[in-house]
Amino acid sequence: MRLGARDALYLFIIFLLIVQLWSVSHENERLREEQKSIKETLVTSQLIHEIFELRRHAKLTNALMDTPLDTESKLALLIELNNTKYSLSRLERDVDHLGAWLGYENDSLFPSGGDCVELLEVVYYTVQSENMTHEDVPLASNGLDTIINFTRVYPPTYENIIQELSDMNKECRRLLQEANRTQKK
Repeated sequence: MRLGARDALYLFIIFLLIVQLWSVSHENERLREEQKSIKETLVTSQLIHEIFELRRHAKLTNALMDTPLDTESKLALLIELNNTKYSLSRLERDVDHLGAWLGYENDSLFPSGGDCVELLEVVYYTVQSENMTHEDVPLASNGLDTIINFTRVYPPTYENIIQELSDMNKECRRLLQEANRTQKK
């Protein structure tokens, strides 16, 4: 079986098409990986920004807790407690939404999420009602310290942020349970 010039040309064109197809599929895979990396970088940057915002509010709230409460400082404390609670709930919400955008199925955050937000609400209403006792001060202080410690998450990857959020909420849950036991006595 002899190949003519025309057959050789067709085989060469088919070979070039196969090489081109292989090259394009390799390039597409590289671009998908690059796109995923860019998405992860964007998500991490957004979450880091929100973590710094949370840290700023939590540290300011912690500083205000140490000042004597007159009308102005009580109002400032209530505002910062509310800002801290809002920043934390926004961070937890965004972790879930941005994780879904990245393609992560995260069931570990949702069931444990919200305990520190609940702790901040308890502290907020205790300060607002002016019923803060000596037992309430450690709850507020330890809760804020737990939140501040969370903001030191390193390296700030999505997975580490999820794990640290989960650990932070477990600690807040423990603090709330401890406070409930103390109040019942």
